[in-house]
Amino acid sequence: MSRLSLISDSKDRELDTIRRTVRTLEPVTGWEGLVETLERHVQRGTRVATLDLIGHSRDPGFLMLGSWALDDAQQTAGTLSLSVRPLLDALGVIELRLLGCSTAATDRGRAALRRISLAVRRSVYGTRRFLSKNDYGPAGFMSDEILVGPEGSAQILDRVGFFLGAATSVPLEAIDLNAGPRLTADQPLLPVNEIKAAEILAFVDGSRSWVLPGLLAEPTQIVLWSQRNTICRLEILLDGQVVRGFGAYPDDDHGRLFRVRDPDGLTRYLDALLRPHIAVRARRT
Repeated sequence: MSRLSLISDSKDRELDTIRRTVRTLEPVTGWEGLVETLERHVQRGTRVATLDLIGHSRDPGFLMLGSWALDDAQQTAGTLSLSVRPLLDALGVIELRLLGCSTAATDRGRAALRRISLAVRRSVYGTRRFLSKNDYGPAGFMSDEILVGPEGSAQILDRVGFFLGAATSVPLEAIDLNAGPRLTADQPLLPVNEIKAAEILAFVDGSRSWVLPGLLAEPTQIVLWSQRNTICRLEILLDGQVVRGFGAYPDDDHGRLFRVRDPDGLTRYLDALLRPHIAVRARRT
């Protein structure tokens, strides 16, 4: 076996799309699940050159396996060094690839790659743009050209420009926004009023949209507001480059993506909007 592909067992439609595309995937939950799965392969005598870890990424580009973030923290490096590296040695793994959206596109994302590489003592690669179902085939991940190591990331690709050719003519104003898939309390929910929602939408280029199944990016904020007795939802993805809305079109199970005109401006606006919420939480603790 030249490649072993492990996918986060988080239940959502984007990961389900990847599961339906790739022939052989094994689910894992957190670092314990990763260790258990690798131990099983060691016991079977499996030999593998490439280990692919597939999951959503969370700002600033950390891969998530369940609730476990492969981040730049010393604790994560310690876990990988003590519990995972001996198993990689036994399996003969040469390279580890963190396959979430833009896992090598920020300074902290590359710092995480560097620390993980030192911990496991082998090459670790991340991605320079968003990923979707289009990056996978029956045998697994196939967009090797967008992989990069921690020291080779000087030229970052346009993280959203790669799918411009797939744009549709459905504008934001044509979508009857709704609440979309089921929400849970542990998600980054940001309730606002209609005025604030309109100010957020002003940052969005609503002239065209994309449907991109299997987009492996967790929202940094899920903006919610009530309009005409309907709950509306807009997800801010990663660094504010793209937002996702859910509406009534037949191909919208995965939501529609829209580019943001001014990602830095949107980020500053949301930071200012969040400050009172953070202050209230701090007073309660």
